[in-house]
Amino acid sequence: MSEYTVVVGLGNPENVERLMCIGCMMANEYGGRVEGVTVVDIDCEAPEATPECHDRISRAYGVLETAGNMAEHCDAEFEGHLAVGREVAAVLDEMAEATDAELIVVGFSERDHPRGGGSDFHRLVDEIAHRAPCSLLVARFVGDVSYERVLVPVRARLNLDVRRHLVVALQDQFHSAVDVVHFACNESEVEAKHDDLEEWLSERGVWDRVNLKVEVHQDPAQAIVEASESYDLVVLGTAPLHEVRRKYFGAVPEYVANHAACSTFFVRTHDIQP
Repeated sequence: MSEYTVVVGLGNPENVERLMCIGCMMANEYGGRVEGVTVVDIDCEAPEATPECHDRISRAYGVLETAGNMAEHCDAEFEGHLAVGREVAAVLDEMAEATDAELIVVGFSERDHPRGGGSDFHRLVDEIAHRAPCSLLVARFVGDVSYERVLVPVRARLNLDVRRHLVVALQDQFHSAVDVVHFACNESEVEAKHDDLEEWLSERGVWDRVNLKVEVHQDPAQAIVEASESYDLVVLGTAPLHEVRRKYFGAVPEYVANHAACSTFFVRTHDIQP
């Protein structure tokens, strides 16, 4: 497919609308569509029976129905897909490859990897990232969803292009105020880093869309967590997969994931491993 396609992984019913909101936002911004995917896990306990949901399959169809309603509300093109008894990561990545997707969107999960602690990856998203043929966005939601104030911490230009696409969509559709911030180790680094980021933002045509700040802080991870108290969303890039030993996110994003006061999006560009 030539259009901008977003694959959204739908598992937790509580996050369906929030994840679909992100997928629809990106699809609408770049003239594309959303492919919603949910997987029925036959190895786990069946959901608690309710008048609306009495087994795994009906729950899965309920998830897709909610997703479809959200897409209709957002006026986004949508198609839902259901798989049974397969690995979630394999299904999502196969869907992304089959549709030539630009982005996979999933929710942050504390769920242990099915292979257990002996695996090189400890979360389901790690396995998705390992196979993903496109960029990946992992959303960790805290409290009510709002995108009024957005913090984009940057260390280098890593992942900035895909985050620029996200920032533009947030601004165009939610009128987000965006601060791009670099936490320098010392005063001597401030001017050079400010000039470097200003040049990058100007080259990409977003200089007038964001507020650029370079501040001195010895502990970037702690600085981001402290700053998160004044924002609705933090958008972090993550290291290429081959740079990470035991954790997908990397040290700073891992710390932010566990301590940030607001919602956090972790974005990894597609990386062809050496």
